[in-house]
Amino acid sequence: MLLGSLEKGAAEKGFTNILANISSLNPNSIKFHQKNGFIECGQFRKIGKKKDQEFDAIWMQKML
Repeated sequence: MLLGSLEKGAAEKGFTNILANISSLNPNSIKFHQKNGFIECGQFRKIGKKKDQEFDAIWMQKML
């Protein structure tokens, strides 16, 4: 799995956290990250617009 390889490589290099920045218009990505141990750690409200729909930027974190 690609995420597993990323986590392993990051840990080997001494990283202790992985961050993900996800559009609130992408609930499947948010669910994917939650299922893989990420938790929401921040949110920028109404940061942009896509096809006339405002969206938030969701920050998620996984501690390694």
